[in-house]
Formats: sequence, structure tokens, C-alpha cells
Amino acid sequence: MLTLLLGALTLSAIYALVGFAWVLLRRTNGILNLATGAQLALGAFIFNQYATSWELPWPVVVLGTLATVAALGAVTHWVVFRKLSGQPEFALVVATLGLASALKGVSSLTWGTEARVMREPVPSQVITFGDDMSTTLYGLCGLGAAVLVFAAAHTFFKFSSVGIRMRAAAENPVLSAQGGIAVDWVYILGWAMALTAAAVAGIMYAYQTALSFHGVEALGMRGLAPALIGGLTSIRGVIPGALIVGLAETFGTKFFGGPVQDVAAWIVILVVLLIRPQGLFGDKQVQRV
Repeated sequence: MLTLLLGALTLSAIYALVGFAWVLLRRTNGILNLATGAQLALGAFIFNQYATSWELPWPVVVLGTLATVAALGAVTHWVVFRKLSGQPEFALVVATLGLASALKGVSSLTWGTEARVMREPVPSQVITFGDDMSTTLYGLCGLGAAVLVFAAAHTFFKFSSVGIRMRAAAENPVLSAQGGIAVDWVYILGWAMALTAAAVAGIMYAYQTALSFHGVEALGMRGLAPALIGGLTSIRGVIPGALIVGLAETFGTKFFGGPVQDVAAWIVILVVLLIRPQGLFGDKQVQRV
């Protein structure tokens, strides 16, 4: 039982990173990014290209992956979504679907469709705590990565001048632009940060399973669950949302079998949204007529 709880916690850490990517982009850019799953997979494949195919030194692999993914996020806004500024939200969502299809095609042409194993910086091993609790080394690495990302995000948005400007631009882009804030750069930074968090999640998940576009993309789509449960406008809501999804998926799979993994997150979404449509920590939308 304790091993199951620890497994749920390490899975929740991955979901928290994916949910963070969904919420950050929604909060900073106002976009529900349905290409998140494809971008997770792309980040993991870029990492694998540097680490396994080219066998670069690990510091170069890590920094190169983060820089490449952040640059792709910036280019995505500048080339695609900057041109769609002012369009209805439906048009933006459709554009993210097109982006997802394009990324899947690029990945298939570049790396193929077969699953692969990534080069490891250290051998994978089982870590045991006492007699009744165990997990994998990379499960703990995923948990540590989630803690670092959320700690860095909290510090950035609360204490840095750039983070405060991003929060202001997210609340009121027009007023922020009139006040001298470069809103375009806020959007670019939002894309870069969201894709970086997504790439970290994809890499950690691939190390715990295997690297395949379909598997990592599916994780990214299920990662919408903690974002919706916590509230699409609430970064702090991602953590309890991820814990709920991780527990539901882990124990659902244990007691009802493997197929539950694919539906547990969506069942939890339906239950939570029926009770509280804006999510646990989301802002309630009021329409005046």
C-alpha cells in the first residue's frame, strides 16, 4: 500500500508539470493549447536526439534541450499565434490542433514511430524505504523536477520584475500595453516557459516507461485533467489537481486493471466539474446581461 502511495505521488509530480504547462499558457496567453501532448513528445525526442543519437555530454544535453524547446515556444507564438491575435478563441483552439498534427508529422518523418529507450545519465534502480515502500530512481527525479519547477515559478512570479509584469499582462493586456509593458514578449515568454515545463515532464515520463510519440502525447492530453480540476486560471490549483488524478489513476489501475489508466483522469474531471465547473481554485465566471 505504501509503495502504491509513493507511486501515486511520483505520477502526480509528472501530472503537475504537465498541468502547469496547460495553466501557464492559458493564464498568460489565454490559449487552451491542445498541442500540449505533441509538444511534450517533441521535447522528449529532442532530448533523446542530443543524448542518445549524438551522445553529447550531459550538461550540453540538458541546456541544449531547454534552449531548443524554449526557442520553439517563442517561434510558435511569433510565427503562428501573433498573427491570430484578436481572433475568436475557437480559432486559436483549432490552430493548436493543426499545430499538434504538424508536430506529429514532423516527429514521424524525423524519428519514426517505434518506441525507443533513452541513454541514461545513471543506471536505473529501485530505491527502497524500509520494508514496505519502494520506487524507481527516475520516479524520484521526476518528483524533484516538479518541486524545482514550482519553486522557481513561485519565486519568479512573486519576486521578479518580469514575473510581476507577466501577471499584470495576463490580468489586463490592453491596460498593460498602455502602461509600457511589451505584451508580445510576455506571450513569447509564456510559450517558452510552458514548453520547457512540458519537455521536462515528457523526459521524466519517458525514462519511467519508454519513449514513444503516442505514449508521451497521451500523457500530455491526460495532463489537462489536473489543470481543469484545479482551475485553468490557477497555478496553485495544479498541485491538488495532480494529486487527485495521480491517486485515481494509480489505485484505479491497481483494483480495476490497466485500461482504467486511460479513463481515470476523465472520470475525475467529470465528477469535479459537475460539482464545481470552474475547478477547485479557478475564478468563477460571471456574465451580466
